[in-house]
Amino acid sequence: MRAGAPEWLSAAWIALVVFASALAPVLATSSPGQPIGEALLSPAASPPLGTDALGRDLWSRLVWGGRLSLAISLGAASLTVLLGTVAALTAAALGGWPDRAVLWVSNSMLAVPGLLLALLIAAAMGPGLPAVVLAVGLGGAPGFARLARTAFLQVREEQYVLAAQALGAGRAWISIQHLLPNASATLLSLATTHYAWAFLGTTTLAFLGLAGDPSAPEWGTMLNAGRANLPYAPWLALAPGLAISLTILSVHNLGEFLARRARR
Repeated sequence: MRAGAPEWLSAAWIALVVFASALAPVLATSSPGQPIGEALLSPAASPPLGTDALGRDLWSRLVWGGRLSLAISLGAASLTVLLGTVAALTAAALGGWPDRAVLWVSNSMLAVPGLLLALLIAAAMGPGLPAVVLAVGLGGAPGFARLARTAFLQVREEQYVLAAQALGAGRAWISIQHLLPNASATLLSLATTHYAWAFLGTTTLAFLGLAGDPSAPEWGTMLNAGRANLPYAPWLALAPGLAISLTILSVHNLGEFLARRARR
């Protein structure tokens, strides 16, 4: 299946965000935390996106914020994928009561919306980026585990797996040699989609003030800071808001494309 225009546009946007974030020290025109002049300057040639309520360069904060937002979302998504994959692989490989236990725990936790669960965990741990990463990672793990379990069970019913079982192959060997490699395409698409969810979750918790330092250049925090100035400085919220929306949409679009390819 070939990638269409939406997928190419999504990939181009993500590449642009990653590129700009990686080169933030070069692309930023000033320090993201230090005022450079008058507050609430309109977008112009310099600074290109204007200044915020404290006189800080919005462009510099945006490119540095992309680095921070991408990193904490990647940490949360990695935790989701790790926990979900281990739980699902254990359930599919062992069957019986471990499978029922994983399914019961996943279904029970899915009764609470993932974002609400992440919000409760972050609120209990207190503000800070580690709490946000842990909260979003744990909040997404039940859904990932349930979907990954289905993928592993489908592979487990293939003839080559049944033949390996008949020849006396152990469960651990089958899991490593057959279940995990042959479900990797589906797991990749699930991981991509869950990264979009993790990005939404981390920026939402940051928007709610649970990321800790309110001066940190993070897109969710910047969106919250720009809210107070919407009537006369809408660009303060527009820039991070568009960056968040386009990144989530692009990652989710690529995840859907990978899912369609995995189903072929």
